[in-house]
Amino acid sequence: MSPSASGPTGAGLPVGANANTALTVEDIKRIIAEAQSSGADSVGLGMQIFRTLGDDINTSGALVSQALLESNVAVQGPLAALLTAAQTITKTGTQVQITNGQETKTEIGGTPIRFKEAVSFDVVDDGGLPTLRNIVGVGAHKFLWLDITEIQLKQNQGQRVIHVVTSGGSRDFVL
Repeated sequence: MSPSASGPTGAGLPVGANANTALTVEDIKRIIAEAQSSGADSVGLGMQIFRTLGDDINTSGALVSQALLESNVAVQGPLAALLTAAQTITKTGTQVQITNGQETKTEIGGTPIRFKEAVSFDVVDDGGLPTLRNIVGVGAHKFLWLDITEIQLKQNQGQRVIHVVTSGGSRDFVL
């Protein structure tokens, strides 16, 4: 059975998918629809998509971009830059690895962000909070390049914030 002919399993991986399944646009659109049904905002939606990709898959940034476009999900900022550069996206267990054609730079709120040719991270729930942990290959420039090592979406006094941990400390950004 091909992955695109199978139905969703509730965990993102198509029924009948096996080791290192190549996802199609239709597979990714089902994953996006599942993530959208959770009611998450754009940041939470992105984290949910990575979390539910499946346990042993591969795809490309171009296919993910196409699926997001066909699902009417606007992609902008650093995710757009990363997907444009991504040649391969693989996920094994909780670890996501992205291979870019070249180092890519973008900005968030005036802060330069850099994605190296190889980017990896673990997608986990930390106390029910979506978290990207053990990030490698992503940096932010504040006087010098700081490695981003963790990103967590959380609540702080009723506001949704992104908690970012770097090699130089941590900071919260209100959404």
